[in-house]
Amino acid sequence: MDHSYFIEILQKYREGKASPDEERFLLASYDAFASQPDVTDLLTPEERERLGSRMHGNILRQIAGQALPDRRKPVFAMWKAAAAVLVLAGAATIAFLVMQPGPKTPAVAAADQSVQPVQENNLIALPDGSTVLVSAGSRLRYPSDFGQRNKREVFLEGKALFTVEQQARQPFVVHAGGLQTTVLGTTFEVAAPQDGDVTVTVFKGKVRVDKEATPLGELTANQQIVYNADDGQSRQQAASQPAEWQQGDLLFDDVTLQQAATLLEDRFGYRISIPDETLRSQRFSTTFGSNEPLEQALKSICAFLQAAYTIDKEKKSIIIYMP
Repeated sequence: MDHSYFIEILQKYREGKASPDEERFLLASYDAFASQPDVTDLLTPEERERLGSRMHGNILRQIAGQALPDRRKPVFAMWKAAAAVLVLAGAATIAFLVMQPGPKTPAVAAADQSVQPVQENNLIALPDGSTVLVSAGSRLRYPSDFGQRNKREVFLEGKALFTVEQQARQPFVVHAGGLQTTVLGTTFEVAAPQDGDVTVTVFKGKVRVDKEATPLGELTANQQIVYNADDGQSRQQAASQPAEWQQGDLLFDDVTLQQAATLLEDRFGYRISIPDETLRSQRFSTTFGSNEPLEQALKSICAFLQAAYTIDKEKKSIIIYMP
């Protein structure tokens, strides 16, 4: 593998001059050089984090068969052999599966426990089993000892949808836009842009929203609080439908089939049942296009898991099972 060529492309990438093919080569081969001094010294921590986030989604699409110049072909051969990636020919969804049932601490973030998707929304699993759909362009971070304190805390810049595992002795708190949202239920969205109102919307369950030590209100399903940081005023109102950003391109990032199914249920309005406990706990990563039909995603995932599914369109129900 041509080390000098990699450094040349990396420098062009930092200057915004890399072509699409050169960016794909960079993402595909980054792991091979990431620990070398001339790479670590060249990139800032933020740039390394951004590359790591992009690599999850883009490398899978590259392996699916996008053409690259001949000099880069050995990169893919080495990468595929090392990663043991399986490709389903003709499928719209490409998945990289870790076929290991049972509990596992997911490798969902960089070493500093920070997730910052660039091109597509990322569905990640936190160490406690909670999932977060992080909007492209947003940033979620959490401490390295997450789940080992008396409360579970995460810090958000931007937008994210949370589905939280209930643990009565460890409240789940989201810090965003100067507000603290304490989870008393399950699924909710926090939108904290750099400019504009901070909005907390509950879809299922219940949350409490505070501004430092001042309570702003408690929300149940289909309610939201809108907080204006300029004047410190807030209002509580009925919630609108789930925001459009949640329907964008998606990267499932080392999540279980059950965690992915929960998001697909909300996205398509189907009830998904997975009777086999081992199958529910299988982990995988996959890219999912915003316009991709539900059945295409199910076919790809089931092909890799060696599973099968039945769908009842009238009852809007799906069963995924081991044949």
